Amino acid sequence: MSSIPLLIVNLSPVPLVVACVVGLVRYRRYEAVRRYLVWLSWLALLVTAVAMWLQRQHRPNLFLAPIDTAIEFTLLGLIYRRVLWPHPVAQYLPVGIGLFVVGTALTSWPRPGIVEFSPIQHFIESVAMLLLVVLYYRRVLKALPVSLAPLEREPVFWISAGVFLYFSANSLIFLTSNLVLFHSKELSLNIWAIHALLYAFLNGFFIVALCLPSQLPDVTQS
Repeated sequence: MSSIPLLIVNLSPVPLVVACVVGLVRYRRYEAVRRYLVWLSWLALLVTAVAMWLQRQHRPNLFLAPIDTAIEFTLLGLIYRRVLWPHPVAQYLPVGIGLFVVGTALTSWPRPGIVEFSPIQHFIESVAMLLLVVLYYRRVLKALPVSLAPLEREPVFWISAGVFLYFSANSLIFLTSNLVLFHSKELSLNIWAIHALLYAFLNGFFIVALCLPSQLPDVTQS
């Protein structure tokens, strides 16, 4: 891997660390949505730290990918459940989360002597998250004629902007990751550097959401 992609990959956790610190300092001031975001950040940091430690020990860490995906899907799902309530999708979202977690556990159960990356769970997560973001923006647009609350001061707006950017690009990366790796290892590494950059941007949007003043009116609530 060339120096620039390697630098991107190594520095990509920095915004996550910042989000964790901001969330820890301001945790008591947050409403439920941003408390979910803080938990997401800290659990993601824990998984990242374990993955990096295993890598330094030259041990496989791909088994952590489905765990990270399940955590991410669950907590983002809980965020959008509160934001979209009482939309039917929000009411049945716990069922969807449960099915996703169980499906991830069943399909990702480690097999002796086999270590592989399965993009299916990541792709399903990407499609589901994009659907939730679209529903959120639809509700925001419907609320605009009767609400003049500035969107740039709404935490969920920044969360959704980051989620949309991250998952819209990564849906293609996850779907083609194994195919690209088969044809070119160097290209695959460069693509995963792009993924790391997108992850840094996602956590940058989360930092903005976590830094906003607390107790603001939520334009997404009915």
